[in-house]
Amino acid sequence: MVRDVRGSVTAVLAVFASAGFVMGQALARVPAVRDHLGADTGALGLALMGMGLGSLLAMPFTGRLVDRFGSRRVVMVAVLLGCLGWACVAAVPSVPVLLGVLVLTGTNVGVWDVAMNIQGTHVEQSRSRSLMPYFHACFSGGAVLGAGAGALAAWLGIGLVQLPVLAAVAAVVGGWGASRFVPEAPEVHAEVGEAPDQLGEAPDQLGEAPDQVAGEGTRAPARRGVTSAEITIGLICLAGALAEGSANDWLALLLVDVHGAPAAFGALTLMAFNLTMTIGRLLGGPAIDRFGRATVVRTGGALAAVAILVVTLSSSLALALVGGLLWGLGVATIFPAAISAAGEVPGRGNRAITVVSTIAYGAFLFGAPTIGLLAEVIGLDRALFLVVGFLGLLLVLSPVMREKSGGRDRARAATLG
Repeated sequence: MVRDVRGSVTAVLAVFASAGFVMGQALARVPAVRDHLGADTGALGLALMGMGLGSLLAMPFTGRLVDRFGSRRVVMVAVLLGCLGWACVAAVPSVPVLLGVLVLTGTNVGVWDVAMNIQGTHVEQSRSRSLMPYFHACFSGGAVLGAGAGALAAWLGIGLVQLPVLAAVAAVVGGWGASRFVPEAPEVHAEVGEAPDQLGEAPDQLGEAPDQVAGEGTRAPARRGVTSAEITIGLICLAGALAEGSANDWLALLLVDVHGAPAAFGALTLMAFNLTMTIGRLLGGPAIDRFGRATVVRTGGALAAVAILVVTLSSSLALALVGGLLWGLGVATIFPAAISAAGEVPGRGNRAITVVSTIAYGAFLFGAPTIGLLAEVIGLDRALFLVVGFLGLLLVLSPVMREKSGGRDRARAATLG
């Protein structure tokens, strides 16, 4: 039986969902981990930075790993080691050990993230329709489900034994999905002589390949050197990641401390943000097919910027809630759309996705500390203007997000259909 060279959408959805689930169920028990270690907030915060540090250390090398071994093997190993890392959090005896465990866990999570996005772009391109927003919506849904499972365990008085049990569940689901990944299509659109700062024409149907598919280690070599297109797309992705991360870090605190809202209202607004972000990702695929990737990203960035201004400048809690809803809707498609655009960089493929992901994840390291320091000087509401500035940069750079031939075919098919 010949495996479909286009890959399985269900398999990719399962891997994205398992990644969100195992992270959500672990982060939901951070208070219990703190109590177990007897750590103060500052020490715990430094330890938690280990996740981002490990991811950034590993991400630059993931494209080469996938080129050599294929995303199926790479993701299977990363799923097993990543879930093992999350499980080990339950047994750490001290904060320094927790830091070390999270750095190692973050290394595998970073590889997992980039490699599953590489398979996702292959599946998307081979089907000539926008699928990345659906994949990322599944990650968000998995994170919500995992956080809910962690909250239920805490409410029932279940200890940190929850972490290895649910990590095992995620490993089974993620391993099953990864085992059904297929070799990515060769870089048939790569021409070494093409200009490095332009997104070249991609083949109309990457999925239409003969039954005899090259092995996972026989992809055409990627062009050396980071291109200006990758850096530009990476800055767009960074702006989206910064807007998303700043909402999760500061939205509830902004409403409670600056606007005097009850704590429950701050949590409600944050929940509204995550809800509309998930909905926005589910609607993002059809929107991109109909209106084009650059238009959707530009519109989303403008909507998110306006929403942040509404939340920070308005004294009305009702308007703040509306702002939170629009904030989530605006940022929803930016990250997945940027990954799709990276996959179309000529002659770079997997390496471009690696570069863009690495740049974007920098937002999770510098975003929270920078906004926190600015908040000490000018106030949290004004500090969030930094995010608005990056979203303004996104609007200027958004033309690079235009689809190549495959994207135009998707938009044309959506219009005719």
